Amino acid sequence: MTLAARIAEEGARLAAACTACGGCVTACPMTPFAPGVDAAEPGQVAGGMRAVLLGEGAAAAPEAIAWVAACTRSAQCNAACPERLDVALMLRFASMRLRGAVGEAPRQAPKPDPGWSSRVKAFARVSLSEQEQAEWL
Repeated sequence: MTLAARIAEEGARLAAACTACGGCVTACPMTPFAPGVDAAEPGQVAGGMRAVLLGEGAAAAPEAIAWVAACTRSAQCNAACPERLDVALMLRFASMRLRGAVGEAPRQAPKPDPGWSSRVKAFARVSLSEQEQAEWL
C-alpha cells in the first residue's frame, strides 16, 4: 500500500468514526491563532476537517482549513474526543491531504522553515551522548 493510499484509507476510517461534536476544536490551544475559528461553531470546524479527510476538501470552510494548518500536535484534542479517536493523527492526515499528498490539488502551501535542520540538531543534542553527537552531528 502506498503512503497516499494509507493516508486516504485511514483518514476516511477515522472521519467515519468522528461525530464532529467540536470537543477537539474547543480543547485546542491553537484555536485563537487560526483565523476565524474563534467565531465559528466548533462542530462546523470539526466537520470541515472530516470533509478534508473524506476527500471533500473543496466543501471545507476556510475556518476548518485554518484550524488544520494551525495544529502543533499538542494532542489536547485527543483527550477531549468522546469517541477516543486520535484527533491529532486526523489533523496530520488532513494537513497532508490539503498539501496535495494524495494527488489532489494542494489547498494549503507548505510552511517554509529555513531553521528546521538547526532545531533538529539542537533537539538531538539533548538526547544524544557526546559520542553520538560527535559521530552524527
